[in-house]
Amino acid sequence: MGRRRSGFPGELVRKNSAFWLQCLLGLALVALVVLVFRTTQSNLELLGVQSGFDFLWKKAGFSISQHLIPYTEDSPIWVALAVAILNTLLLAVFCIFLASLLGLFVGIGRLSSNWLVSRLSLAYLEVFRNIPVLLQIFFWYYVALRALPSLESSIFISDYLVLNNRGLYFPFIEFANGFSINPPVMGRFAYEGGFYLMPEFLALWIGLSLYNGSYISEIVRSGFQSVARGQWEAGTALGLKPATVLRRVAFPQALRAVLPPLTTVYMNMFKATSLAAAIAYPEIVSVFVGTVNNLAGRPVEVMAVSLVFYAGVSFLVAWLMGRWNKRVTLRGQ
Repeated sequence: MGRRRSGFPGELVRKNSAFWLQCLLGLALVALVVLVFRTTQSNLELLGVQSGFDFLWKKAGFSISQHLIPYTEDSPIWVALAVAILNTLLLAVFCIFLASLLGLFVGIGRLSSNWLVSRLSLAYLEVFRNIPVLLQIFFWYYVALRALPSLESSIFISDYLVLNNRGLYFPFIEFANGFSINPPVMGRFAYEGGFYLMPEFLALWIGLSLYNGSYISEIVRSGFQSVARGQWEAGTALGLKPATVLRRVAFPQALRAVLPPLTTVYMNMFKATSLAAAIAYPEIVSVFVGTVNNLAGRPVEVMAVSLVFYAGVSFLVAWLMGRWNKRVTLRGQ
């Protein structure tokens, strides 16, 4: 007895046509990429411009003000690239964390029955959403942070937090020989020990977080409003406190509506870290596309690495958020 074929003949023809059409489109795309690559390579050879990635192993010859891994001017360029990538990721993580907190509290504040809290949340939204993010970054960097006191008149937020016009100093936690705190200590010319966030980082952190936090607050507000009123009333009828109803009943349901648009905001926030080049924060655009490209003269390779980095991290963010969204959706079913 022969194997039974599923579907109607017309449906099989449509599936086969779609398959071959996708194959042709894939081949056309590959051919286009090869054509662009070979044309670019030929033009660079005619112009006498070298190509290849051998420049990554040459000595960098420039300093980077903030580096999370050991780096000197004698380090190869690929180490400078790694430093720039880590600085970019550090800025993105800090911005996503603070913007999420701001968005959550402001979004809940917009739903508050307290008139003052609701109006203050609305004022935050209208102010920071309607001002260009680059202008906000310039304000925090050139106006607000420049007004901070000098090193000699530093502001002590606590015994371990020190703020001045050179940045924010805080202790570094070490786990080498047990748990120990390495606080910043005033040295001969500057604070030594601990860790510090440079003014460029602080301006970007505050500017990007406030701007994107306003969008996240609207996403959070709409997410909570999508929860049926009966769910709130049922939680109250069970004798739960309003905070408990918000946390245990409404939040898990609102999360399903919040995650898809939140993914877009996170991806935009990560890509907006490229604005750091405007105030010379050493991230990948400033260090690699700017300084390294000027020194090595390899614009195609530099741009290719930068594009792959941004596309790869954006894809990773979308994939992780998609996995989280799928997990939350399955739990609710």
